[in-house]
Amino acid sequence: MAKAQKNFLSGALILTVANIMVKIIGAVYKIPLANWIKPEGMNFYNDAYQIFSLLFILSTAGVPVAIAKMVSEAIVDQRHKEPKKILAASSGIFAVIGFILMVIMFLTAGYLSDYFGYSTVNYCLYLIAPAIFLTSVTATIKGYFQGYKCMTPTAIYQVIEAAFKLVGLSIVFIMRTRGITDPMILACGGILGVTFGSFAAGVFLLIRYLTEKDLGHHIQEYTPSRSAKSIIGTTLSLAIPISLSSAVMSLTSTLDMFLVKGSLAAYGLSPEEVTAQYGSYAGATWSLFNLPPTLTVTVGIAVLPFLTSALAEHKKEEAFINMRSSAKVVAIIAMPCALGMSAMAEPIIKLLYNESYWAVAIPTLRLLAISIFFVAFVSLTGVFLQAAGKVKTSLLTMGIGGAMKLIVNVVMVSRIGIMGSPLGTFACYGTIAALNVYFIYRYIGFRLPIRATVLKPMLCSILCSGAAYGVWAGLHHLCRLSSNLSLMAGLAVAVVVYAISLLLFKVLAKEDMAFIPKGAKIGAFLEKKGWIHE
Repeated sequence: MAKAQKNFLSGALILTVANIMVKIIGAVYKIPLANWIKPEGMNFYNDAYQIFSLLFILSTAGVPVAIAKMVSEAIVDQRHKEPKKILAASSGIFAVIGFILMVIMFLTAGYLSDYFGYSTVNYCLYLIAPAIFLTSVTATIKGYFQGYKCMTPTAIYQVIEAAFKLVGLSIVFIMRTRGITDPMILACGGILGVTFGSFAAGVFLLIRYLTEKDLGHHIQEYTPSRSAKSIIGTTLSLAIPISLSSAVMSLTSTLDMFLVKGSLAAYGLSPEEVTAQYGSYAGATWSLFNLPPTLTVTVGIAVLPFLTSALAEHKKEEAFINMRSSAKVVAIIAMPCALGMSAMAEPIIKLLYNESYWAVAIPTLRLLAISIFFVAFVSLTGVFLQAAGKVKTSLLTMGIGGAMKLIVNVVMVSRIGIMGSPLGTFACYGTIAALNVYFIYRYIGFRLPIRATVLKPMLCSILCSGAAYGVWAGLHHLCRLSSNLSLMAGLAVAVVVYAISLLLFKVLAKEDMAFIPKGAKIGAFLEKKGWIHE
């Protein structure tokens, strides 16, 4: 196992563990919040959060990737003083951009509320706006550490950001104990957690940078650093296309929010029914759908600096090894999540959400969950293209997929109701994933191992999902055990079945074992048993 491969998998493991913690904390925050403020309150919350997400992505989405890529390349070229110049130059630019977008959100809150069809201003827009500035300031520092292949600060940042969101949940709890029931006010309390989280995490990252004593210190510079003007130009040329690429999907989701609501009205629903159905879909279905991809996205973050270095040094074989391993890791995580969540949609929704969400959330999650696999691969293959310098290609594929989503949603939602929205998501991400795989082969020469990264994980996932559903249905419907206990038993069986299936079908390779502690010893044992391949 190459040292670079071990380092990449180590970074991926750090970020994955952090994201598991983030998702657990996020569930503790989001699920009670949705149940407390009901679909009507989630409508206010999600509308404001959607606008925030769009502005956040416009200001910062491409920044960590661009900075990490530039820092990594500077180190390869032995311009060891340049990373700090990159950080200093980029921090000022993106702080100004974040501040401007924050002000824009403040000034347009009334107009956006009118556009959403509210009878009053959605004050959630005001309360979440400062988070745009805060995240813009810290995005460059995250990219700086990632460029040095140091993933721990980013991991801790994510955990702190998630933990302080619970402040918002506490505010909602206090409001409810004092008899406040207005959905708007409760949503405002919940969304304050996002701003508190951004502030606390930003303070940590700034202190972490100011106290850093190892990265880039006491290293002789063999090649002169570039000028600040050149650095700024390169930063913008990288960050803007990446941000636009990410913003395409966020903009698509924002437009989709309006179009789906309009299409539901065209389908024949009253304004109250539209609010309830979309609030259930966004508050429950979409929240659960977003959980697995946030785990797999860490693999792309971790592999980016290693791919950038390998491709810059023309070490194609090393790059291909990292690409194969990262693709397999993503598939092993995403495929069972997609098929398992689809199969177990009913007991999962009934466990987590109150009855007001069931009618919409159960059937939509059953269909939408299948797209989890494609979303995960879109994120990873986008990183592959960015590492190869093909950021405009990534923007193109995102644009095509976004257009596909809007078209399918407008046509299908007006004909079959809210069930049409998952179909648009499937068409969108399936298209982008296919295009990315094609362009990766065209520009890099890397052929995705379909058998190892799609077919084998799919077979294992079908077996574990079938086992989970069979155990749940048998215990719940035949033995009359509660749905929640039956679900726990089904998931436990699914984990065992999936682990055995991975070994029996030899999904893992010896080189993949570096992903786990003591991987070399475990890999040697499994290889001796014939359960993994070279």
